[in-house]
Amino acid sequence: MGNDIVSVTEAILKEIPECCRLSEKDIEKLFSLRPYLYPLEDRLVKGFYDVLYGYPPTASIFELSEREKREWTLRNWWRRTIDGPFDLHYWTWQAAVGIIHIRRKVKNPMMIGMWAWILNFIGKELSKILSYDEFTKVLEAFHKLAATAEALTAESYLHHYLLALCLATGTDLQLIDRLVLIELEQVQEILSQKS
Repeated sequence: MGNDIVSVTEAILKEIPECCRLSEKDIEKLFSLRPYLYPLEDRLVKGFYDVLYGYPPTASIFELSEREKREWTLRNWWRRTIDGPFDLHYWTWQAAVGIIHIRRKVKNPMMIGMWAWILNFIGKELSKILSYDEFTKVLEAFHKLAATAEALTAESYLHHYLLALCLATGTDLQLIDRLVLIELEQVQEILSQKS
């Protein structure tokens, strides 16, 4: 995997099975719902940050004074997601979130949990206006969007965390991989003794 964010993004995207990634048909479905999705922005942003600021582990990451700035970032993401395009630039942006999360100490469980919140929020809202058949198709498209963004963010997080470790220690990434595999044998042995 290359070290620049674009090549990292492209490599991660190739690892996601095609049927699990957002397709052109999925994108058309999402775009067709723009009139319903645009009005959700204020409640989505407020609800998202109410959760983050209301939960001590995530609240500790943020300063109260930066909420407006963080909300603006989420608004920009929401608008870009609704308007598209879903091109390499968009997906690279999602991968760059992994780097930002390392710096901010946002852990992957926090990110994945908030994606679940977004999906639940959107699902509840769209279930009020769509037929069951249309709702399931749209929800599938949103799940593919979420899975792709989560994979990019989480894998970019891991890749760049290890890359920074390699640069800081002067150790080759392949050596780190070998050391991890060796140590995992001991970890598995310890875990099997405790169970």
